[in-house]
Amino acid sequence: MRKAVALGVILASPALAESPRAALFPGDEGCYRRDYDAAHLAAHPDQLVKTIRLSADRPYSDERALLLAIEILPRGGEAVLAHGYCENTSGSLSCGLEGDAGWLTLEPTAKGLRALVGRDGIGFETDTGFITFGGGQSDDEVFAIPRAPEEACQ
Repeated sequence: MRKAVALGVILASPALAESPRAALFPGDEGCYRRDYDAAHLAAHPDQLVKTIRLSADRPYSDERALLLAIEILPRGGEAVLAHGYCENTSGSLSCGLEGDAGWLTLEPTAKGLRALVGRDGIGFETDTGFITFGGGQSDDEVFAIPRAPEEACQ
């Protein structure tokens, strides 16, 4: 009997009942940013991404989906800003990036989120050329991105 009561308490927990979108971007707020330092990049020479930042694109989000603003600063390249259209899936957000740039899956973690790059990688056209990462083409497959203050995403 005690096991059943404990299980009921765990299942009724609001954190477990919360959707991935509500957990990551409550009220369309939320900022996640990771800046990789020189030591990390030296230890991972095949990693192209130097900075990754994700935030809700508030004016365009609604309760069914989330428009995500994504900024990526590759090593020695220009920053890229893209939008992703995200929907809740089983325990995560599945985000398709505009212009067929690829997919990200976002999973809530204790300190922020984990972003998994889709199997074909992500590609962007920039003013100076094309940049592709992940998908076996670089060491940019999974990012652990901590929660950051809102001003870090502006």
